[in-house]
Amino acid sequence: MSTITVLLPDDDLAFLRDFSAAQGISAEAFLARQARNLREHLQRPQRPEVLRATEIISPEVGGEETYREHLEKKHA
Repeated sequence: MSTITVLLPDDDLAFLRDFSAAQGISAEAFLARQARNLREHLQRPQRPEVLRATEIISPEVGGEETYREHLEKKHA
């Protein structure tokens, strides 16, 4: 098993400790469980309906750029 060091703001660390204690586990165990859950979720095959929906919008549409432009106008 490996060890890492994560720098957190004091208020985030206090929240993490309180939250994990309420679940009866340590903050370290909580973070380890979340990391494992994330890995398992990302490695799981996508559902058929998601695969069918991929590439409905053409990559040429530039959706990300259009969305960024929308946000810039909205918050200007």
